[in-house]
Parts: sequence; structure tokens; C-alpha cells
Amino acid sequence: MRRITLALALGALALGTVGACGAQRATAPGAQDDMSLDDASAASADVSALTLSPVALLDQPVDGAHRAGDEAVYFVSRTGTVHRFVNDQLSNEPVLDISDLTEGEGERGLLGLAFSPDGSVAYLNYTNRSGDTVVASLNVAANGAFERGSLRTVITIEQPFRNHNAGDLVVEPNGMLLVPMGDGGSADDPLRVSLDDSSLLGKVLRVDAATGATTIIAKGLRNPWRVDLFDDRLWLADVGQNKWEEVSVLDSVSSRTPNNVVDFGWSAYEANDRFNDDQTSVSHTPPVLAYEHGENGCSISGGAVAVSGSLRGRYVFADYCSGRVWSTPADITSTPSSNASLASRMTLHFDAVDSPAAIVRAHNDLYVLSLSGTIWRING
Repeated sequence: MRRITLALALGALALGTVGACGAQRATAPGAQDDMSLDDASAASADVSALTLSPVALLDQPVDGAHRAGDEAVYFVSRTGTVHRFVNDQLSNEPVLDISDLTEGEGERGLLGLAFSPDGSVAYLNYTNRSGDTVVASLNVAANGAFERGSLRTVITIEQPFRNHNAGDLVVEPNGMLLVPMGDGGSADDPLRVSLDDSSLLGKVLRVDAATGATTIIAKGLRNPWRVDLFDDRLWLADVGQNKWEEVSVLDSVSSRTPNNVVDFGWSAYEANDRFNDDQTSVSHTPPVLAYEHGENGCSISGGAVAVSGSLRGRYVFADYCSGRVWSTPADITSTPSSNASLASRMTLHFDAVDSPAAIVRAHNDLYVLSLSGTIWRING
């Protein structure tokens, strides 16, 4: 376990990076890698040499992604900008600025970025000035230039409250988008939408980027803030309500249709505990991992499967409140019946990282994004 202080990190950063600004309390992926668990399995048991290196500063970083044929990583600021990171240098000027379309306050802003399989199209997930979720696309030139003039709305989803917007998105190998949606906010799923098949809130959506056609492939989610698609499994870090933070896994993603929707239980359940008695989840699929509010934290920040180093073959995630960073084997298939046994699957690696909002994978590296401004690379 390593204890990290932001002051030491800032002192070690090179000049020329974007200046950080103070973080707000918030609930806090990268591109899909062509790799399977067979390639990334057998993680080393020796993770004692793991370290965190601060590599850049950015105002409220929340996501990062890479695109085919491009050595850069593109990091997202919740304020509405995207910055290019290459050779350990972050561009001072953004490659994309949509700050006029959004506002990065509370749980709103530019929240997600992904690229088409050939890297020619970027997809964004952001909240507009009215607070509704927008999934949009725009063209990206061969040299990595984002063509703002080509920005096009794919879908818009009305949000009833200011929070629980989720915000991530990933691209399947066939080019379809997977968009996780929160339950619309407030608290306790007041509109009872997560298990309601007529609502797009509290779901995982498959979206045709060309037509906007949308289908539901999973439901019963509260706020799956960060997700990771790996080996046809979608890892969902679902922020909890009163007691439990959860990691759920949607298996066999490519074969999911409206006829075999997976039900993760919220708000009939929080983890394995019964929650809203007026909600029914007959086929509740429990999380593969859960931890209780307290010393471990209060707001999970996913999360990506490591494909290199001593963490190879493990799903790595954090908690925004405690700053802890853990991992768990990425070949988990069984679901223990008790929340206590779920928590036993976690291996702690770092303690007290400042405000980790997300952990993303790009070009086989893992980055920890602190909402306070520091972008860290996990080494070892």
C-alpha cells in the first residue's frame, strides 16, 4: 500500500502542463483494446513495487482515451475541453473546446470520450446547458485535429435532476456505442426509473451512432459513472446510495439484446440488501464486488482492466472519498451471496490519492485522474 500526497506530486511535475484548479465534491475509459483475458491473465502476485507518477495537470480531468494509429492519449476536462497528451507532455491549448455547450459544475459537464474503431470519429457524452445528457459525434482528422464544425447530436436524454448523469461511453468493435445511464438523480430513485423498461435512465444503452436507434441491454443501475469494455465484458462501477459501493459485470455484451436484458437490481436492491420495498427485481444479478461506506470510502470511481505490468489481468478501481486504489481479478465469474465476501475480493494498492475521479486505460497504461487536477500513471 502506498500513501500519496498531492503536494509532493505537484512539486515533481515539469513546467508546461495545464494549471490545476480546486475540485468540487462530485461523484466522480479509454478506447477498447483488442485483447482478451487469455492474453492478459495470470497477473503477478507481486504488486509491492507499484508506484504512481504524476505526469500532467489538468482542470478537473474525468476521462481519457486513445485512438487507432495515434500515439497520443486524449484527456477530458469536465469544464468542456479535450487535451492531447504525447511524450509525457499535455497540450496547453485544447484540441476541442465545447465549454459553450456545457457547464462543469456538480456532476455535469463534458464527462466522456471515445473513438470509433478506425479513429476517424470521436464520441462525446456531456450535459447541455439545460442539464440533459447529450451523446454527440464529430470527425477527427488523420493528424488528430478535432473538427468542431462536424459536431452532430446522436441522442439527447432528458435528466430530471442535476445529479446521477453517469457520463461514460465506450465503442464496441462493430462501432456501436454503449452508454451507461444513471437513475436521473436526487436520491433513492424517487421516480422509480431504474427498473422501468419504458425509461432510458438507470440502464446500459446500445446506440447506433449513425441513426440514434437505442436499445436497452441492462437495467437496475444507480449511477455507473465509469465503465470498461474488455473481453466482451462490461465492467460497471456503480456509485451507491446509503451503504454499499458496487462493481457489476455485464457478460457476453456482444450478444445482448432487448430479449436478454440483465437486471442489476437497483432500486429494489443496494448490492445484496433489499432497498425500495415497492420495487421488484425477480432476476436480480448481484454485484461481483461491493464494499461498505466507512473507512474504504463512499463513492466508487471505476475502473479499467490492466493489460500490462504486475496488475495485468486485474480490474483496478478507486474511491473518491477515501482516495484508496484497489484491484480484483478480472476473471471473476461467481457471485458470493454476502456483501462481506464481496469486499474480501479487493486488494489495496494505494491509500489517500487526492480525489480520484476515474482510472482509465490507454495504450496499455493505466492513469488515475484526480478531480483536483493531477493525472497519475500507475507503474510496476
